[in-house]
Amino acid sequence: MDKKKNHFLRTVAGKTLLFAAINLAAILGFLCAAGAVAAIYADIYGKTEAEYYSQRNEQYTEQLVMFDTYRLLTSQFNGGELMPIKVTDSSDQIIAATPDFDLAEQSAGKPGKYQNYTLYTYNVRLIYSSAGDLKGIYGGYGSYDSGEDKIADGTVRAYTDPAMNLSLNYFETTVVHLLFNVRFLVYPVGFICLLILIAAFIALMCVAGKQPGSEEVILGPLGRFPFDILMLVSFLLGIFAILIVDGANGLAEAILAILTVLIAFNVFLGLCVSFAARVKLRLLIKGTIIYKVISLIGKLFKLIFRGLLAIPLVWQAALALAGIAFIELIGFAASNGEYDNLAILWILEKLILYPFILFVVFMMRKLKISGEKLAQGDITYRTSTKGFFGDFKKHAVNLNSVADSVTIAVEDRLKSERMKTELITNVSHDIKTPLTSIINYASLIGNAEPDDPKLNEYSEVIVRQSEKLKRLIEDLVEASKASSGNLEIVPAPLDCCTFISQTAGEYKERLDSLNLTLVTSTPEESIMINADGRRMMRIYDNLMNNICKYSQPGTRVYLTLEKKDGKAVTTFKNTSSAELNISPDELVERFVRGDQSRNTEGNGLGLSIAKSMTELQGGTFDIAIDGDLFKVILSFPVIE
Repeated sequence: MDKKKNHFLRTVAGKTLLFAAINLAAILGFLCAAGAVAAIYADIYGKTEAEYYSQRNEQYTEQLVMFDTYRLLTSQFNGGELMPIKVTDSSDQIIAATPDFDLAEQSAGKPGKYQNYTLYTYNVRLIYSSAGDLKGIYGGYGSYDSGEDKIADGTVRAYTDPAMNLSLNYFETTVVHLLFNVRFLVYPVGFICLLILIAAFIALMCVAGKQPGSEEVILGPLGRFPFDILMLVSFLLGIFAILIVDGANGLAEAILAILTVLIAFNVFLGLCVSFAARVKLRLLIKGTIIYKVISLIGKLFKLIFRGLLAIPLVWQAALALAGIAFIELIGFAASNGEYDNLAILWILEKLILYPFILFVVFMMRKLKISGEKLAQGDITYRTSTKGFFGDFKKHAVNLNSVADSVTIAVEDRLKSERMKTELITNVSHDIKTPLTSIINYASLIGNAEPDDPKLNEYSEVIVRQSEKLKRLIEDLVEASKASSGNLEIVPAPLDCCTFISQTAGEYKERLDSLNLTLVTSTPEESIMINADGRRMMRIYDNLMNNICKYSQPGTRVYLTLEKKDGKAVTTFKNTSSAELNISPDELVERFVRGDQSRNTEGNGLGLSIAKSMTELQGGTFDIAIDGDLFKVILSFPVIE
């Protein structure tokens, strides 16, 4: 039910209903507020309607009497236009009186012209000028000069017909009668209207920009206009409505004023709806002309600033000095030779110029410290570029780059020295072992009798160790040629699937003897690459020999081929029998072996030779280690 309601309020009919509810609640609420203010101002609470009329007529009668008295005292009347009035002073001396006052006094209450007349008596304070002339009544009619005028007590007596002094017409009487009937009802009705107004306004803001069945916010027709323009139009329309209301005198003008206020109010509601939709889309500020103008000016200044920073530092300084000189000339011309103005300009210039110079000096000092640190060999020191700008920032970045380059060079040098030492150690160890065996067994043969049955055994050991030493020297020479690029490569189109099947056939028996299961995977179609077949088989042999030496018995060995992103990708995967606590980069170094105790067969040149040969043929050689899983990935570009 709530969803249906929500969807209905998002429709044009629902939003129109919310607009109507807000307008109706606003009108009724305004009328209730106006009625409450009028009731309080007229003091109608605690009295009857008849008492209010009586009090109102008495107040109006008093106003008429005071007005006619003022006219009588200042001679602003013609003949019998005034009601019968007599003004006396504190000693009951007559100051002024109308000709018909005595007749009205004698005939009041008797049949005739003055039958319904009633006597009204008021104590007043009379204003006398310095010349002794009456000027008016204090606190009502007439001006009073406290420096020259005098005040005296007096009494005003007037006869008038109360029925002729009714202050309210029919329309006003109807309004007062309605006000008496609803004087206590305006408060709860006004409060209810306020709640309806708030609830409808919140609902309208919630569905602003929303459509039925969608959470996407759409600005609508007003979204095409900048928000500040809409605010200006709404403000001007509000000012126009206020002027119309202020100048309304007749019924037609009152109707026009009401219509103008309603139009202005609904335009304001539309502005609020556009405001809510823009806030939801976070386009309130960006959707204004002021923001666009400021952004354009900011981009212009940024472009100018970047252009200034792009020129050499010397020219920047020259332009800055020229600008300062130009501003000084303008200041001299504007000061007209007045020393006070010149002093003010001098102070302002120094307040701007000195902090900038100090900031430049501060940046130069930081750069000087960075240079000294580098000169002293502290390659870990870095210059913070926060607060720097222009060439100073570039210089700081360059110093940090120099420090980074020195750090990398030192690390590479240390790594190279370490690897050189390890290489010499490993080569010495791998050559010394078979050579020592050859020397020892040759000595045994020399000391043995010609008919000693162990001579054949000693001879076999010498031959085996000699062959091992020969292979080591050959591998070392081949590794050196491969790494230096001096190895002969004869490329030709080859099918990678052939290498997989040939390798699987050659090593199946050996893998079975080691309790290793070979699993191969190749695509149905051929994958052709441009490579040297003899070198490729050497790569496969080295990798498979490596697998045979270091795989955990009872595990599977995976040899897969696939075409991926225009490359032939061959993957060798096996589970290592030893813990792989060495990085992939170190494994492809010469004389480095996964068995760091160096108890297994091998010289640590297999992976290095395979990597060099792969790269010489335009391929890539990658090693990945995940726990005990060892993986080699060969990639070669595919030829069609």
